[in-house]
Amino acid sequence: MGKREARMKALLHVIEKQNGVTIKALSLIEGVSELTIRRDIQILEEKRLVKNVRGAIFYNYDEAADGSYLLSIATNRNRKEKKRIGAFAAKLIQPGEFIIIDNGSTMECLAANIPSNMELTVLCYNMNVLNHLYQKPNINLIFCGGNFHHQTLMFECAESLEIIRRARAGKVFVSAVGIHETMGVTCVDEYELPSKREIIKAGVERILLADSSKFGKMGSCFIGELDLFQKVITDTGLSQEWADLIRGKGIELILV
Repeated sequence: MGKREARMKALLHVIEKQNGVTIKALSLIEGVSELTIRRDIQILEEKRLVKNVRGAIFYNYDEAADGSYLLSIATNRNRKEKKRIGAFAAKLIQPGEFIIIDNGSTMECLAANIPSNMELTVLCYNMNVLNHLYQKPNINLIFCGGNFHHQTLMFECAESLEIIRRARAGKVFVSAVGIHETMGVTCVDEYELPSKREIIKAGVERILLADSSKFGKMGSCFIGELDLFQKVITDTGLSQEWADLIRGKGIELILV
């Protein structure tokens, strides 16, 4: 491994641990000039491994130079935990309800576990979620189309947002790339924000699905504060500190 490759690997490790770290801080940590760090960050950006947001560097958890490759990583990362979370969340759904399912790999696990014979109305905007639901004949599907994003298999546009604004759902299931103690609930891409924020407004019961690896991490785009949600469903790998913080906010915490 060359000197630059070793340094960039070290940079990625620091950025993942200290999401939002500055160029100056990285320069001090690595003992090289800010110009050198900027060049390294530019390469990492081109590979879609990090994002530079006004000088703050964020780890890009669910993307890569080859979108399909990193989508595969996102789907398979903590797969067992995501399957358990999705299976439990599906049990909360009642026949006859109107629900909204967000974008994300955990949402795919939720959709896969909805019983085939359940009568239900579902609004969604992700291709993988759609692929699980269209095969279930008793589900009335509302699919919000628009601009397609290959990395996340999400659709979005102004018309879709208007459909969401008019909706009122009994339950809304939301995903996140990071949940941070002071910086709230976050995602990676700005195009996700409008849909996520609107479905949160549209739901009577707002449920956050996230495996335990997401806690303490932070994406570059702010969705909202954690206390927007009445329930958080995660796996048993969650630390006691985080469990106490969530319950301290009056949020129901479900560990599966």
